Amino acid sequence: MITKILSDIELDIKYSIYIEQKKLDAIKSVSGLLSQIDFNAEVVPYENPEKLTQLLISLKGNELSLEEKNIIDIIAQN
Repeated sequence: MITKILSDIELDIKYSIYIEQKKLDAIKSVSGLLSQIDFNAEVVPYENPEKLTQLLISLKGNELSLEEKNIIDIIAQN
Protein backbone atom coordinates (compact mmCIF):
# COMPACT_ATOMS: atom_id res chain seq x y z
CA MET A 1 0.00 0.00 0.00
CA ILE A 2 2.66 2.51 1.01
CA THR A 3 4.77 1.48 -1.97
CA LYS A 4 1.85 2.19 -4.31
CA ILE A 5 1.29 5.62 -2.76
CA LEU A 6 4.99 6.47 -3.06
CA SER A 7 5.01 5.25 -6.64
CA ASP A 8 2.01 7.42 -7.49
CA ILE A 9 3.64 10.45 -5.89
CA GLU A 10 6.83 9.77 -7.81
CA LEU A 11 4.93 9.55 -11.11
CA ASP A 12 3.11 12.82 -10.37
CA ILE A 13 6.40 14.56 -9.65
CA LYS A 14 8.08 13.15 -12.76
CA TYR A 15 5.16 14.30 -14.89
CA SER A 16 5.30 17.77 -13.34
CA ILE A 17 9.02 17.96 -14.05
CA TYR A 18 8.40 16.87 -17.66
CA ILE A 19 5.76 19.59 -18.14
CA GLU A 20 7.93 22.26 -16.55
CA GLN A 21 10.92 21.21 -18.69
CA LYS A 22 8.79 21.62 -21.82
CA LYS A 23 7.86 25.12 -20.63
CA LEU A 24 11.52 25.96 -20.02
CA ASP A 25 12.44 24.70 -23.49
CA ALA A 26 9.69 26.87 -24.99
CA ILE A 27 10.94 29.92 -23.10
CA LYS A 28 14.47 29.31 -24.36
CA SER A 29 13.18 28.90 -27.90
CA VAL A 30 11.06 32.07 -27.85
CA SER A 31 13.90 33.98 -26.22
CA GLY A 32 16.30 32.78 -28.91
CA LEU A 33 13.90 33.83 -31.65
CA LEU A 34 13.40 37.25 -30.07
CA SER A 35 17.17 37.72 -29.83
CA GLN A 36 17.30 37.63 -33.65
CA ILE A 37 15.21 40.80 -33.87
CA ASP A 38 16.78 44.22 -34.27
CA PHE A 39 14.55 46.14 -31.86
CA ASN A 40 15.83 49.46 -33.22
CA ALA A 41 14.63 48.60 -36.73
CA GLU A 42 11.44 46.65 -36.00
CA VAL A 43 8.37 47.17 -33.89
CA VAL A 44 7.63 43.94 -32.05
CA PRO A 45 3.87 43.43 -31.53
CA TYR A 46 4.05 42.16 -27.95
CA GLU A 47 0.42 42.97 -27.21
CA ASN A 48 -0.89 41.12 -30.26
CA PRO A 49 -0.36 37.35 -29.91
CA GLU A 50 -1.39 36.60 -33.50
CA LYS A 51 1.09 39.05 -35.02
CA LEU A 52 3.83 38.02 -32.59
CA THR A 53 3.19 34.38 -33.45
CA GLN A 54 3.48 35.12 -37.18
CA LEU A 55 6.72 37.03 -36.61
CA LEU A 56 8.22 34.17 -34.62
CA ILE A 57 7.05 31.59 -37.17
CA SER A 58 8.82 33.53 -39.89
CA LEU A 59 11.99 33.64 -37.78
CA LYS A 60 11.78 29.96 -36.85
CA GLY A 61 10.91 28.79 -40.34
CA ASN A 62 8.12 26.48 -39.18
CA GLU A 63 5.16 26.28 -36.81
CA LEU A 64 5.55 27.00 -33.13
CA SER A 65 4.90 24.33 -30.56
CA LEU A 66 1.90 24.51 -28.26
CA GLU A 67 4.20 25.45 -25.39
CA GLU A 68 5.76 28.27 -27.44
CA LYS A 69 2.28 29.57 -28.28
CA ASN A 70 1.39 29.48 -24.59
CA ILE A 71 4.48 31.56 -23.80
CA ILE A 72 3.43 34.09 -26.44
CA ASP A 73 -0.02 34.32 -24.84
CA ILE A 74 1.61 35.00 -21.47
CA ILE A 75 3.82 37.70 -23.03
CA ALA A 76 0.79 39.35 -24.64
CA GLN A 77 -1.11 39.42 -21.34
CA ASN A 78 1.67 41.30 -19.54
